[in-house]
Amino acid sequence: MTYKRLVTLMAVGAVTLAAAGGCLRRKETITIKPDGAVTIALAYEGESKEFETADALPSEESGWAVTRTTKTEENGKETSTRSAERTFAAGEELPGSFAKKHDPDADLYLAFPTTIRKEKRADGVYLHFRRVYTPRPWAHVQFWQDQFFDDSVKKIGEKSPDEMTHDERVQLVKAFAGFEMFKQVELVRQALRECDADLKQDAWLHARAALLKVGEDTDWGTFVDRVANLGAEERDKTFEEESKRIVQDSLDAFRRTLRTAADYGDGPMERFEAAFAKAKKRYEITSQIGGHGFEIRVHMPGEVVAHNADKIDDDGAAEWEFDGSIFRDRPYELMITSKLPKDGDER
Repeated sequence: MTYKRLVTLMAVGAVTLAAAGGCLRRKETITIKPDGAVTIALAYEGESKEFETADALPSEESGWAVTRTTKTEENGKETSTRSAERTFAAGEELPGSFAKKHDPDADLYLAFPTTIRKEKRADGVYLHFRRVYTPRPWAHVQFWQDQFFDDSVKKIGEKSPDEMTHDERVQLVKAFAGFEMFKQVELVRQALRECDADLKQDAWLHARAALLKVGEDTDWGTFVDRVANLGAEERDKTFEEESKRIVQDSLDAFRRTLRTAADYGDGPMERFEAAFAKAKKRYEITSQIGGHGFEIRVHMPGEVVAHNADKIDDDGAAEWEFDGSIFRDRPYELMITSKLPKDGDER
């Protein structure tokens, strides 16, 4: 991992130095019949490791007929596909996520409530399709990435390690560490809001200061000297280990201080840990999905009279294409309305 690679990882919102969202391609075709029955066919493609996403994918347990295939490419990469299909009767509720029944983390996954509404008017019957990808909170962490990885730091990151001065290397590593520290601050704060809305302000501030102090007390100049002459593979490993150490040591300091400053016993700490695990997973899912590509096609019966699709193809299907960053901090809507043919008016 070069210093340039380190900046690249930050740009895609890596959860840690060693983890970045992959590019899973998610294709979906939704076919709606005049009577309101719906068939949804999904096709996922990508490297096999990208199917390890923390987000829920269609599964037999969540009611889908699923097929999986895996093959090894000539370059040695293992690629996989997952196809899933399900038909819903007219009036049956359409899925708003791919969570399995009774999954305790169901509220963390990508959500896309989908509705089909039939409306009778004087001039005929209209069918309205609407899907909303619900917002994934992101700006609260993105803010710190922008703060620490400003243009001057990114410019340093474009250099090869041999071209950097010692001070530039220190500046780049400190930027990464600073972002990691404040990302953890955001995640633990989110967890505490959920598990202890009445936490005393001074207790929070003491625990926050303890977390940040780990990064502030680290001698980054010494660390840079230690990795300066390492080979690429060994440097990658060292960066990864140091990243994990920063996070672990800072969170350990936060937990110790939370116990003393907030008088947290085992019960409150267990509630915090559960809320923190959810906050981390929510962020991880959002980070990973940001690199996923979505292709959605909707076949409506009758004549399409209005839509917000990217285009209507030669078969009359509405098509949208986007990536997962589009619903960060805001909803993203897919909408299309068609007028049913005359013989469908009474259905």
